[in-house]
Amino acid sequence: MLRNRFVFSSLRKRIMVFLTIGFVGCAVLMATVSYNAIYTMQRDKIQTSMAFDLYQQTSKLNQMYNNLLQVTQQMTPEGTVGNLMETYISTEDTYSQRLLSLDISYNIGLITFSNPALELVMYYDPASGKAPYSNLPLRGDFTLQSLPAVAGSGELKYHSPHKSLCRFSDDLVVSVTREVTFSDGTELVVYVEAKSDITFEMNSLTESLNMPYTLLFSDTAGRVTYSSNASAFEAGERLALSGESGMTGDYVWNRMTGDYGYGLTLLLPVAYYNHELYTWKNHMYWILAIALLMMFMFTLLLRRLINRPFQLIEKEMRTFGKGYMGARQYHTGIDEFDRIFGQFTIMKRQIQQLIMDVEQKEKRRHQLEIEKLAYQINPHFLMNTLNSVRWLAVMHKQAEIEKFVSSLIYLLSYNLGKSEGKATFRSEVEVMRTYLELQQMRHDFEVTLDIAEGGYLDSPVARFILQPIVENAVCHGLDDNGKLDIRMYPDETAQMVRIVIRDDGKGLSRETLALLQRDTPDQQQTGWGIGLRYVRSMLESFYGQKAHMGIESTPNQGTTVTLTLPILHPRKERAI
Repeated sequence: MLRNRFVFSSLRKRIMVFLTIGFVGCAVLMATVSYNAIYTMQRDKIQTSMAFDLYQQTSKLNQMYNNLLQVTQQMTPEGTVGNLMETYISTEDTYSQRLLSLDISYNIGLITFSNPALELVMYYDPASGKAPYSNLPLRGDFTLQSLPAVAGSGELKYHSPHKSLCRFSDDLVVSVTREVTFSDGTELVVYVEAKSDITFEMNSLTESLNMPYTLLFSDTAGRVTYSSNASAFEAGERLALSGESGMTGDYVWNRMTGDYGYGLTLLLPVAYYNHELYTWKNHMYWILAIALLMMFMFTLLLRRLINRPFQLIEKEMRTFGKGYMGARQYHTGIDEFDRIFGQFTIMKRQIQQLIMDVEQKEKRRHQLEIEKLAYQINPHFLMNTLNSVRWLAVMHKQAEIEKFVSSLIYLLSYNLGKSEGKATFRSEVEVMRTYLELQQMRHDFEVTLDIAEGGYLDSPVARFILQPIVENAVCHGLDDNGKLDIRMYPDETAQMVRIVIRDDGKGLSRETLALLQRDTPDQQQTGWGIGLRYVRSMLESFYGQKAHMGIESTPNQGTTVTLTLPILHPRKERAI
């Protein structure tokens, strides 16, 4: 009882049990070590190191931009320096202007003295390109458009780190510009810059942590305006990032948005970022080795379970390949293999039955070949017999009989596809003329042919489509002394040929006309129906949906069949 409970006869169940034990054990071990390593790395690297360093830089820059913003507010018409500038502009007395000019310069100097980080503070006139008031001399090549705007809009703009505009300074600074308009309409730009220690701080972080950080400034559109490492990202590139952290290319990044809308991104090469993962990888190597060893042991065990059944299957296949169809019974103790042997026995029986069926089909095919040869001999016999009759008429100088038989031979040869060349409008017209000549020898009816000459007559057309329609009109439509009107003309603009076959016979009833319009064959479609169904099938096979056949008929007034066929070039001809 215990053996039946714990020993599974199904190979699938055995494989599932052993693999489940092995994989669960490996998965638990891998998950424990991986979780601890990834958790430690995540906490120490992203949450503690990069995020904290980026937060410090963002806080410093927020404070610097805030200080610069306060300075620009003092230089607006509502501020201390701006009020003096407003008075200076509105004063016309030269002496008073001189005193006010000294006060403006003094207050600007006082602002820079109270803020040691400030370097250049000035009023800039964009119209003249000069600075009416500035605490330091300005560079000669300065333009407002060259400043790397990173945030702000309208009159107020914040600029990412750039080289100082002071002629005697090469420091890296951040700046703010503000457009101001005084009461008399004078428009000036307030420019204030402060020294930035971003380069020094990035170098300090790199040396202390042995991690080469790269700091990027980006505007609201994601365009980089400053990069501390041009080899990573250059100013002007697009920075398409979403979220607060992640990985892009060869860098891991952490991102924050400043108080004034600019973006700060801290980059770290993946190689340095993964430096601390080496210990985790060593653990993973040991786990992988243990897992492979376990899997190897499981493979040996499974091989012992399935090796003997596979040997039996190979033996059965070898004997079956030699033509032995006898059935054998095997019991391996494994349900799946026992079912395979059962199905193999069934397959042998089915193959034996298929061999017998193939032999019967081969006999039937041979019989059909003989019947096909007989059907091919009959038309040739008829053609040869007609030729004998024709020459017999020639020998006895029976011109009418000779002409009749010759026309009949031509029609039969064209119908059977024995004539040389491919079907064209010209050959179809010739076959139709021949048929009408034969019928006029027997019946008394009038034919009017209006065939427009042109190059279209030599274009390809479906074989044997006019004679069946004409035959229907003569045999089923016309009475004695009837009239048959046939017209063919091209439409060069539409590249179509229109063929109209009209008789003045007894016409068709509505029921018969509706029956002829059907696309599917019907047992009642005799006479008219058989010929028109053949023509419709030929047109569909040769032209697809490009050709059209219309039938109009009124009882006792006649029937009109209209064919509209496209003009094909020889290279577009389709074989039928």
